[in-house]
Amino acid sequence: MKAAVVSLLLALAASSAAAAPLTPETIAASAAEPIYGVWNRDGHQQRLEFFDCDGKLCARGVLPPPPPGQQPMLILRHAARIEPNRWKGDLFNPENGKIYIGIITLDSPTRLTLTGCLIAFLCQSESWTKVSGEPAPSHKAPTQRRRITNP
Repeated sequence: MKAAVVSLLLALAASSAAAAPLTPETIAASAAEPIYGVWNRDGHQQRLEFFDCDGKLCARGVLPPPPPGQQPMLILRHAARIEPNRWKGDLFNPENGKIYIGIITLDSPTRLTLTGCLIAFLCQSESWTKVSGEPAPSHKAPTQRRRITNP
């Protein structure tokens, strides 16, 4: 079980699209929600971009970059705010096609904890640090949505 959750967290940043250019809209969105932006997994070369998707929190991998021509894949979907600085949503593992419970806690403006749970008490957490010095990413969901289905 622990290996599955670790695999899930390792797969988080292994898929999806790169960040979009800096615009007035993205600057305003980033200022409105400190969680929006690019975050690096501590001790790894893996990054996630957190952004608004229809009023919910979503995330996609931005490092390592996806293969050429690969469509963006949402890793965190439909995360609703459950309390100040805390969200809960669907965490997708592209390696096995399974969806887990994802809990995101914004510990500070530059630190967050991402927790993936198979069930409520079987969880694995990772620490992430906000990346500074990079343009703010696009905070809108992709216009084309891919339906994720289990094989």
